[in-house]
Amino acid sequence: MEPMLLSQIAQAVGGRLQGPDRNADGVSIDSRSLKADQLFAAVKGPKFDGHDFLIAAQQSGAAAALVSVHNSKDKPGLENFSLIIVPDTTAALQQLAGYYRKKFFLKMTAVTGSNGKTTTKEMSARVLSQKYKVLKNQGNYNNQYGIPLSLFNIEKEHQAVVMELGMSGLGEIAALCQMVLPELGIITNAGEGHTEFLKDVQNVARAKAELLEALPQDGTALINYDDENLRAQSGKSKARVLGFSIESGSDYRAEDLDLTGQGIKFTLKGVRFQLPVLGRHNIYNALAAAAAGEVLGIDLKSAALALADFQPASMRLEMMEAGKFKILSDCYNANPQSMQAALAVLKNLPAKRKVAILGDMKELGAISPDRHRQTGRLAAQAAGLVITAGPLAAEINQGAKEQGGESSHFENAASLSQNLPSLLLPGDLILVKASRSMHFEEVLEAIKRIQ
Repeated sequence: MEPMLLSQIAQAVGGRLQGPDRNADGVSIDSRSLKADQLFAAVKGPKFDGHDFLIAAQQSGAAAALVSVHNSKDKPGLENFSLIIVPDTTAALQQLAGYYRKKFFLKMTAVTGSNGKTTTKEMSARVLSQKYKVLKNQGNYNNQYGIPLSLFNIEKEHQAVVMELGMSGLGEIAALCQMVLPELGIITNAGEGHTEFLKDVQNVARAKAELLEALPQDGTALINYDDENLRAQSGKSKARVLGFSIESGSDYRAEDLDLTGQGIKFTLKGVRFQLPVLGRHNIYNALAAAAAGEVLGIDLKSAALALADFQPASMRLEMMEAGKFKILSDCYNANPQSMQAALAVLKNLPAKRKVAILGDMKELGAISPDRHRQTGRLAAQAAGLVITAGPLAAEINQGAKEQGGESSHFENAASLSQNLPSLLLPGDLILVKASRSMHFEEVLEAIKRIQ
């Protein structure tokens, strides 16, 4: 972060500075990773309260702390520590991020969607790096805390930024856009993730479409034209709307598709793309990235070159070898559509035997039993053995058996991991996939330990 005076920060967030004025050259919400001269924002979450760590922040050399007015009194040991006092520290953190972002004139791209948004962000950043000095948010820094912290990483050298936006309910994308101020927006799809909160996929599309509404009139929206629910939302944007697709007619339509065990190939406007990533779904991600590049002045040949050696982020349909086995690691997260995509990849790959190790898909609400059972039926068609873990995944097990497949179910990932040596055979190709909270990385490690 470019240095800012504490008094300037206090003014930006409508707060009151108590103590000496000095520069802060970064912002942190975690006292464990806090660096000297950074501002410590004492945000309060469902499982923590940053105000409990003010002494630790002071001892780490923080320039000051951003604190709630309700927690600013009677703090022994903080007499010589500068405080910026505000009504709500999370709201102030977001206000400050928006204020800081407005200091820079740069190409700002925002990416959202039920599936593929991280890969599309990574691909887009790679394409834009052909022409610009690019910043992107790291890991899962895509929410009400992660987006502000990512924006504080903007420096004068940056010319373009790609921000992945996550959400679980209506209004959240809109709030993030108030900080990010995108001029280019990408929506990969609207699937059944978060239907526990949003009730149906149409509401998911409406939530994603808040990005369309946030774009300026001279901006551009890129949406998946094969997603009917997204297309229905396209009229909400005052910006130019362009589509990318495989099936439908659109501005960026992939042709001459070739899917192999080594990667994907397709042609876009006469330019041949070849990427070492698996799955038809990744064609959509590559189309979005190539389109973003062309909108921002990067020709398609340069985009194809940039993506030619692209590698997916960890645990996102990542092919790896582990002793006697080949593993398709896709355990970063899961919903019905991403399960379907991963199982399609597994089904089309050659192997002596295929195994699908699957866990719970969270936040589906009333449709959960049906979607888990559907996943089980698809898994039995894709794999010779289905192994499941978790209370919701019992329905996957049931669906696989209804399809006539061989299937075993376990209470949790730990129990499943203990039994893997007796279930797996040398030469197996194994898909490992579940929602992030299932911690299926433990299953990955258990497979790797099998001798």
